[in-house]
Amino acid sequence: MPRTLLLLLGTFLAVLCQAQAARIVFSSTGTNVNQHPFVVFNPDNSPATNPGTYLVIDNSNANAMTLLGVTADVPIIKSETELNKIRWAIGTATGTYVVPFSTGTTAAGYAMPLTVQKTSAGSGAGSLIFSTYNSLGKPGGGPVNLGWDNNNYRPSDVTHMNDYLTGSVNNSANAIDRFWIIDAGETPYNYTANPAVSITFAFDPSEAAVNGGNTPLLSATLLAQRFNSTLGKWFDIPQMGALGTGVTTNAAPPTPADFYRSWTLASTTMPLPITLVAWEGQCEGKVIQLKWTTASEQDNAYFTIEKSRDASEWASIGTVLGAGNSSSMINYTFTDDAAQGLAYYRLRQTDINGTTTVSNTIAAGCGAENGTAIVHAWDDGTYLNLVVSSTLDGVYDLTLMDSQGKVMTTRASQVINTGSTTLQVDKRGIATGIYMVQLFNSTNMMSRRVHLD
Repeated sequence: MPRTLLLLLGTFLAVLCQAQAARIVFSSTGTNVNQHPFVVFNPDNSPATNPGTYLVIDNSNANAMTLLGVTADVPIIKSETELNKIRWAIGTATGTYVVPFSTGTTAAGYAMPLTVQKTSAGSGAGSLIFSTYNSLGKPGGGPVNLGWDNNNYRPSDVTHMNDYLTGSVNNSANAIDRFWIIDAGETPYNYTANPAVSITFAFDPSEAAVNGGNTPLLSATLLAQRFNSTLGKWFDIPQMGALGTGVTTNAAPPTPADFYRSWTLASTTMPLPITLVAWEGQCEGKVIQLKWTTASEQDNAYFTIEKSRDASEWASIGTVLGAGNSSSMINYTFTDDAAQGLAYYRLRQTDINGTTTVSNTIAAGCGAENGTAIVHAWDDGTYLNLVVSSTLDGVYDLTLMDSQGKVMTTRASQVINTGSTTLQVDKRGIATGIYMVQLFNSTNMMSRRVHLD
């Protein structure tokens, strides 16, 4: 007779508590399918009908969730949507906390326990919030073998899955088909100052298989990354952890301030030789001062500064030596003395083996020809993405038209900041073809032809 306990938690708040001694214990001597109890959260992934399911552990002790009678990791908790959460009221306690997550929905899946070692107290009576999901957690659901494109089911605070090389190409092929939420900031359970943590991610190698689009042998190159929702970047700090067999161990943000909520595992072969966290140009007097900052460098030989009048034809105007290898912030500057009117700039970084990578394009100028331009546009499958470079802050209305001039969509009052701004336009329901996008206000108008897939 199978010894299976199936607990389906709906959209109510499931609270397990008994003063401060609350515990949830999974007890079984079997480790095979149908030989141990497991929990299945509400499988509804729609925010409209599943406002959030919590399993609350109101006990700060590390043994508040315990597995008994087993000799190996077993699949216990099936989440598979961002909205299905474990809220562990750890507060200022420290220790090693294990959440026995697994893949799948209603059947026992692959064990992938999440281990969080909390090494500092933090402040406030906070809780850590945990959830995890793969492509089954996207609206409409879908099997993992169609889920290689993480851009289709990003966490709510994640704005892109773009690569390090250009900042504009979907890099999902080099990330595992899964996200984890490890959140110290969810109100009203948030910490007022984040604790320090070190995290070990167990993963199912099948979620790093080709799956219709992943890079071959991806599971042998995975380290942890979290999304900085303040900067909108995946790689403002280097990847974290060490790779083992089916695990990425000891992924520790360098400071509690670097502890953000949304995580995935990504290939170590894809990061840039540099991590570029700032790149801007400003008119100072009659020259353009170009400034950039790297957070880390790997085998970085030098930068070439390239300039264009039309963002199409480029010429080198100088080089700056790189730091080689670094894990700290380094600031660079270059002065363009021939700064007459608006121009476009980009950095070409060259590493010690001759490989080059190119940064995003910025616009800068002195005098009356300061301006704004659409310097890049691409279709990521769901959105038309526009990169707008400007020497001035401004507000523009956006219109997307077909080849006959028919207006397909409009977006009013798009804020364009000095430097580089990325705009996203939802293209779902718009047919494949060539379109014209326009940005305009009372004093300026610009347009660009775009191809939508």
